[in-house]
Amino acid sequence: MFGDGHTYFSDSPVVIDISGLQWSQDGGAASSPFTIVRVEVLYEGRVVGEFKADTGGQTSISFDISSALRAIWSDIDFTSDIAKAAEAASSVSAEAIFYGGVRVYREYSLIIYTEYLDSQDGEFTSTSSGEITGGRCAIGGLTELERSQIAHKEDADASHWEHAGLRNGDASTKPATSPERIGVNSITSWVDVQNAGTQSVFYPANATPLSDRQDAHAPLVLRDSMPYVDFLFVNRRGAIETCSGQMLEALGISVDTNHYARVERPTFRPSRSLMAISAGGRKSWNMSSGHQTREWAEWWTMEFLKSRQWWMRYPVGEATGTFVPVIVEPGKKEIDIYDRSKQQMPSVEFTVTLALEG
Repeated sequence: MFGDGHTYFSDSPVVIDISGLQWSQDGGAASSPFTIVRVEVLYEGRVVGEFKADTGGQTSISFDISSALRAIWSDIDFTSDIAKAAEAASSVSAEAIFYGGVRVYREYSLIIYTEYLDSQDGEFTSTSSGEITGGRCAIGGLTELERSQIAHKEDADASHWEHAGLRNGDASTKPATSPERIGVNSITSWVDVQNAGTQSVFYPANATPLSDRQDAHAPLVLRDSMPYVDFLFVNRRGAIETCSGQMLEALGISVDTNHYARVERPTFRPSRSLMAISAGGRKSWNMSSGHQTREWAEWWTMEFLKSRQWWMRYPVGEATGTFVPVIVEPGKKEIDIYDRSKQQMPSVEFTVTLALEG
């Protein structure tokens, strides 16, 4: 599989199979069945991962090198994507629809070593494959469910779904079978996975997509007449995703006050006074996904609430603004996605807190 045109998601298990290991049973060279196999993962000339195991007499062995690939992407910064989204959100010209930022695949290589005890001279003998190039990885990963649905087990760790019609090959995780509910001033997005890299595209709500992308990538959108709040977050495939939440008209401000004892200049006897210093001042809002279908409510819960990074367009309620970092917490620990006894559409409620003080 390695170097055979496959591209791997860095968070998915990436298994390197090594076969054809031989050892002699008649006392010849390499007669010890306990051969040590070591694999080095190289990125930009430096070793980012090393894996070693004893074959135990077997002629093949496998290594999961996904931890090394995650190290390759540990320096990812979404700042440029957020800036482009803010620019697209405030744009009113049809010519300024697309603001694409390309994150190219990162290429890595392998070196495979074997070490065995030579029965003729009793010394350890080492062999090296030399540098094997051709590895490529993209940020993100496939879920267990996605991997289980891949027909060929040998491809279960490869991101061959990129061009297999899964939302026309993009890295979005949004359902495509039901409408996406967003507000009148909201934006939406898609993320294309191309041969040259991962293309993130944002465009304003009032813009018309280009004709060559309209059929292939235009998401299913149902626009509400009421305003929604725009969010950007990192989905499980490591791509910037958009969604629009409904404000529940609840604003809270958390302020922490710390008290300190301050010693005063003594007069007839020692004295002290208390001093209060306020800290915090972070704003928080109660919000909702709005009424969704069962499929979209599950997406809100498993994708949006379980993300590790979020940004919200601020100030809230304005058509233009800046995407600022926020913290999203579910409104309750257990979210009812589906209840046959209730004849109503589900909604996912959550709390949004500014990750900035002041």
